[in-house]
Amino acid sequence: MNVKVKDIAEINLETIGKNYVGQLNYLDTSSVTDNYFENYKTYLSFKDAPSRARRKANIGDTVISTVRPNQRHIGFINKQPNNAVYSTGFAVVSPKTRKVDPYYLYLFLSSDKVTEMLQQIGETSTSTYPSVKPSDIENLEIELPSKDVQEKISNELYLLDSKIKLNGQINDNLVA
Repeated sequence: MNVKVKDIAEINLETIGKNYVGQLNYLDTSSVTDNYFENYKTYLSFKDAPSRARRKANIGDTVISTVRPNQRHIGFINKQPNNAVYSTGFAVVSPKTRKVDPYYLYLFLSSDKVTEMLQQIGETSTSTYPSVKPSDIENLEIELPSKDVQEKISNELYLLDSKIKLNGQINDNLVA
């Protein structure tokens, strides 16, 4: 069955503002590529952080850059530091877990087909660089098999992706 992303997920549910108190661990769009997250930058207070440090995300969410989709600044949040905050350059896609497996949704959003589609949409934008709106992501159509099938696909690919990531880390350590 085909459904729109907005039927199975919500975008940009939580943000922080000037009343936020405490340390921030911030991640910009350039720090996430193809599900590889670079180091979060720590700021002691909201006023010390970049003005784009606004988006909150939770474990199981997908962050996807709304700028230059072909650069693949997208990632699945399976762990994050306390007080993690993401750039407003991201759309934070929060799955409705009763309807969709979170990693299945990430796999869809990170697919070549969706990346190409978002790039085409972005190239028609009026800004100086290709960009998409959260509504463009919400209106994408996803084929949604049963929750059992989603979970089976997700589990197998998550394990494979984790092994690939671990092998990359091992190789990096050997080179160093």
